[in-house]
Amino acid sequence: MDNALSSLTAGGFSIGLEAPLDNDWTAAGEQARRQAGRLPGEPDLQRHADLAVLADQLGFRALWVRDVPLYDPAFGDAGQVFEIFTYLGYLAGVTRDILLGTAAVVLPLREPLLTLKSAASVQRLSGNRLLLGVASGDRPVEYPLFGRDFPNRGA
Repeated sequence: MDNALSSLTAGGFSIGLEAPLDNDWTAAGEQARRQAGRLPGEPDLQRHADLAVLADQLGFRALWVRDVPLYDPAFGDAGQVFEIFTYLGYLAGVTRDILLGTAAVVLPLREPLLTLKSAASVQRLSGNRLLLGVASGDRPVEYPLFGRDFPNRGA
């Protein structure tokens, strides 16, 4: 296939997976994290790599990663700890065929040219496996920290 979109749509219906937000905030999970030397909220990346390789081997078509620039405990869910393009580069290095998608890059909080460069880098280095999903964002607390206006984020 020439590009990731062609690969995604080839052969009809497909199933993709979202990379786990597997932060275990229980006392036992926190103890395991500290023993492993991981930072607070940092998932077990070897587990992520193992799951990504397994999904690739089983023939899942795409693996999606969320772009959550900052963790907001009031929002009610976990956030992706690592920067999305760096994390996709890591996953590209351990997988072979599975498409790698952003679900989705919060464009109003990013510098456009650096976002383009990051996406193009992952696309090239992954062998054209990037699916670039974009969004306007839904976490109001992030916008002032980036010097951006939440109500006008769609513009």
